Amino acid sequence: MTRDLQRCGRSLAIWLVLLSPGASAFAQGFGGTVSDHLVRGDSLLAQGKTAEAIVQFQEARTLCPTPAEIVASLQGEAKGRLMQNETLPAVGLLEEAATRFPDDPRASNLLYEAGFAAQRSGEIDKAVGLYRRALERNPTKDIVPGLKFQIAQSLRLRGRQGEVLDILKDFEKDYPDHAMLPTVLYTIAIANHDLFTSSGERARLEEAAAIYKRLIEKFPGSPSAIEAHFELGLVQLELGRRSEAAESFNRFVTLNPGSPVAAAALEDAGDMMLFRSPKESAQLYALARVKGKANPKPSDPTLGLGRWLTLKETVAGALSRPWVLGILGVIALGAVVLAGRLIVRRFRKTPAPASA
Repeated sequence: MTRDLQRCGRSLAIWLVLLSPGASAFAQGFGGTVSDHLVRGDSLLAQGKTAEAIVQFQEARTLCPTPAEIVASLQGEAKGRLMQNETLPAVGLLEEAATRFPDDPRASNLLYEAGFAAQRSGEIDKAVGLYRRALERNPTKDIVPGLKFQIAQSLRLRGRQGEVLDILKDFEKDYPDHAMLPTVLYTIAIANHDLFTSSGERARLEEAAAIYKRLIEKFPGSPSAIEAHFELGLVQLELGRRSEAAESFNRFVTLNPGSPVAAAALEDAGDMMLFRSPKESAQLYALARVKGKANPKPSDPTLGLGRWLTLKETVAGALSRPWVLGILGVIALGAVVLAGRLIVRRFRKTPAPASA
């Protein structure tokens, strides 16, 4: 700010001369006033002419703008940079505006935008720092929920699940009607599941299952609730609730048949039913194969079809035939009889030796 004032002070005499009648156009600069440049820059952004818009915002800062106009020009140029996928320069411009003019009412929003841009560019730690600075700047109430969620998302990407839960623990109580609540509940459940993976605490799994169920019940049909069916199935599987897991996987595929993980969900459901209902299991495996070919491939290869699907499908098909079940029953009965005889022989008393 001081640098701008010094530049303006040095050219004050020239401006006084130019402000005489007939010279007003020069006083405003060849392209008009600061306001003209800002308006023109916004118009060019709306037309998608980002390079020309950036020039207008830069030019505005050469005409002795007020602090508010400097912030507007930096913010405008940052928008142009983002539209050109120049995320890091945009972060720098937004952070500069918030740092040079900390009393500007837009400071918290500028830091929020900078954090989002940093996160988009993969600078997760920087994004967390910018989001936290935005929270410290007394932001307007409308952006606080989004700020907290973005901090949590960034922390989760860094594997700091405990901090995720700490940030979001009061979200449902503080914002019970917020449109973001389903996604927040999903994130909390995921964080609990991740914590179980790292700590082995069964209570984390129980908490994750409870939150998924509440999400499904409270927001049926929402994208987060639909995805929650699949995640709930995974949690129930780890809890040993196989029939419930199969039901969750089947429900997920019914609600989201085109999902990249639908095939894996069907295969998992088939695994749960293999010995309880082999015929249904065979049908699930066959459908999983169809979905695996028709649906998009999952970004995570571990969520694709298993390498033993063909073998499991064959086993399920065989087990669903009555004669196979009969043979297996006879084999099982024979194994029980044989085991019984061995036990009897082991514990039968040995005859006392004959006296001499």
